Amino acid sequence: KKVDGIQVHEYGAHIFHTSDKAIWEYVNQFAEFNRYTNSPVANYKGEMYNLPFNMNTFNKMWGVRTPKEALAKINEQRAEMDGKEPQNLEEQAISLIGRDIYEKLIKGYTEKQWGQKATELPAFIIRRLPVRLTYDNNYFNDLYQGIPMGGYTQIVEKMLASDLIDVELGVDFFDKQDEYLANFPKIVFTGMIDQFFDYELGELEYRSLHFETEELDEDNHQ
Repeated sequence: KKVDGIQVHEYGAHIFHTSDKAIWEYVNQFAEFNRYTNSPVANYKGEMYNLPFNMNTFNKMWGVRTPKEALAKINEQRAEMDGKEPQNLEEQAISLIGRDIYEKLIKGYTEKQWGQKATELPAFIIRRLPVRLTYDNNYFNDLYQGIPMGGYTQIVEKMLASDLIDVELGVDFFDKQDEYLANFPKIVFTGMIDQFFDYELGELEYRSLHFETEELDEDNHQ
């Protein structure tokens, strides 16, 4: 929706990104995309750090200038966990990236996301953490990325207007689950995944988001 000429994404901004040229050309027939590049910045107690972790992050964190110096610092910090098997997410993150980056750029975000302390979360949640040894703040590695000017609704509307697509409204997937699974080789299910598997592993602890917006009388807040 638009508020005083500002395009507002009601559920948070979503960036379309792909390295497949055919996919990029396909979606561009439904909307014109801007040249938005996602380059997030994390604010830790007034200190600003680029994400994902890259040489700009490491330079700000430790003053290192080369990939060799950055790797040496990361390995020095990871040594805290040498010989120890990570027992929780906190220890796992430190074993991967060290305490400085964990404390400043992972801990708070992770605990807010899960609603639990990092020491109470299982280690397997984090298998790896992306580390880039280049001065590149682009969040995605994909060749093409952007946000459709005018929003995504126009894309969905134009796709559904095709004679090749049948649309049924007011249908509960689970009322026809057996029929759908038997007749369609591929299904994109966007409901609750625990319900799809009939809660065989119990109910997932879903968390939701609450967005608050504020319009500021200034040229550029960020």
